[in-house]
Amino acid sequence: MSPRLAGGLLATTNIPVGDHITTKLFGLKVNQDDIVATLVAGALLIGLGLFLRATATAGVPGRLQLAWETIVGGVEDQVQSSMGEAGKPIVPLAVTLFLYILLSNWLELLPTGHFPQYLPAPTGDINFVAAMAVLVIVLVHLTWIRRQGLRNYVGHYFKPFKVLFPINVIEELVKPVTLALRLFGNIFSGGILLVLIAALVPAKWIVAVPFGDVIWKAFDGGFVAPVQAFIFMLLTILYFGSAYSSEGH
Repeated sequence: MSPRLAGGLLATTNIPVGDHITTKLFGLKVNQDDIVATLVAGALLIGLGLFLRATATAGVPGRLQLAWETIVGGVEDQVQSSMGEAGKPIVPLAVTLFLYILLSNWLELLPTGHFPQYLPAPTGDINFVAAMAVLVIVLVHLTWIRRQGLRNYVGHYFKPFKVLFPINVIEELVKPVTLALRLFGNIFSGGILLVLIAALVPAKWIVAVPFGDVIWKAFDGGFVAPVQAFIFMLLTILYFGSAYSSEGH
């Protein structure tokens, strides 16, 4: 598709880029829908955790407990392969990030019948994913200093050669950017694809397949959302692995 044709298609489909339900807070315009969705996802995660704690058993586990044990076991294996036994404190953070991102992605599947969505996937907002990425990278550097000392932390910027110091600094600065854009790009592109599909499919086909957007959303939520949550979690584990790299595995 030529750039001119692509540009015309985007213009004619009127793709909503960054449409949100906004409000004023301390004189600043904020995305009210994203804030509400973020709080809802957090409340769901805490609620599921409390429910699991109350119903967990040492006998035959229920479906929720079995799913939880499977996720935690998988994360522990990833951490073990990257950091060894020393990385066990990272497991709760990695599990929380995975489940929180997954629940956030799934919120958009709820039919609210309103445009913009009352509960959009907050991971489709660059502000949300950027905040999470910065938080993760800051924790990585703090852990690095705490585990290996300030001297070793500063020294790694000059390895393997001192002349590579600027490149190593740029690499660390780029990490939160790439971590955020990986998640944001995939989730945000899902909404754009829905609009493009609706514009490209002839009207008679839409009548024949009235739930095409539902099918795509099901694929988006059932496959793309878990994969992106897993990638963010995996990259978090790998970044924390650098803070433990000088310790025995």
